[in-house]
Amino acid sequence: MLKRYISLLKKDIKIAFRNQFFAIVIGVALLFVGLINFLIPGELSLKPSVYYFIGYEGRIKPALEQVLEEAGREHGNVHRKGSVEEIEAEMRKDYNSLGMVIGDLEGKPHIEFIMQGHENEKVINALVLSIKDNIRSRMHADKEIKTVFLNQDQDAKKIPFNHTWIPVFVVMESVLLGFFMIAVLIFLEKDERTLTAYMVSPGRIPEYLASKITLMAILGCISSLTLVFLTLGLRAEYLSLFVFVVLGSIAAAISGLILASFFNNVSQASVWIIAFSLILALPFMSYYFPSFAPLIVKAVPTYYLLFAAREILFFGGNRGVLYSALKGLALFDIAGYLAAVAVYRLRLTKSQEV
Repeated sequence: MLKRYISLLKKDIKIAFRNQFFAIVIGVALLFVGLINFLIPGELSLKPSVYYFIGYEGRIKPALEQVLEEAGREHGNVHRKGSVEEIEAEMRKDYNSLGMVIGDLEGKPHIEFIMQGHENEKVINALVLSIKDNIRSRMHADKEIKTVFLNQDQDAKKIPFNHTWIPVFVVMESVLLGFFMIAVLIFLEKDERTLTAYMVSPGRIPEYLASKITLMAILGCISSLTLVFLTLGLRAEYLSLFVFVVLGSIAAAISGLILASFFNNVSQASVWIIAFSLILALPFMSYYFPSFAPLIVKAVPTYYLLFAAREILFFGGNRGVLYSALKGLALFDIAGYLAAVAVYRLRLTKSQEV
């Protein structure tokens, strides 16, 4: 059995080389590396720049100046200007910006906002409330507020925005790409009647499927390790990453094998492949917007895989997420492999060609 498995694996690797599978996964990995390192910005802020001018000379002017200066130091997008004309000039250069003029109205500060014209009412109201709250907090600074910091022992480092895409690309390559490629490989062999010929030999279905799954795991490791090494260097936890990618690639390969068993060519299965891929991609939105996580999204396996990959790459301190994902993948791989063997045996029983 082992000799047959090794022989099949060598054959599958040759087929993969001949059909450019290795070139495709390496090319996709390098494409993602280029996007992360050169195109996707390390910092991404949707907050508008604020340009302000203080024309008010009343008694609370120092408090106003302190509020705005601290806001500038904290956020980096609040800038003081010497006149209204300077504000308007800066706003013409920066479409995502607004102006604020603090004048005097009957001895009290009067705030006038200069907008671009595309802002909605909710944004304007939120900005006004935020500024009022900051000013009030400065004017009533005598209140003592006790702050308790949780998990101070954990080093919570800010992840650059471009690096947050790495877990997404790792899951895409190890799961979605592997799912599609193994289906293509099966359809290639169906066209050549390879499985029918193999079944009249001493070979058996378990090693036939195992060789295909192993090939997908190899491709997944090559692509993911290339991607992570060229973006994070040696900062990732490579042992956990290797185990994660292997288990994830096996799960994707098993899913692709089962789907491919019910069709004779890619054109017949294309709708199902696309639908399955779209379902697996649903959690990508929840990854960037955690507040959007309905039950239907949490039911998709890639939801947990994304956060497990993030834990591996950036040491988030929540190892439970990683261990749960690895355990779930391992259980699925065992059950899925047995199911795939049973499905292929059943299909071969009904027809000499699956």
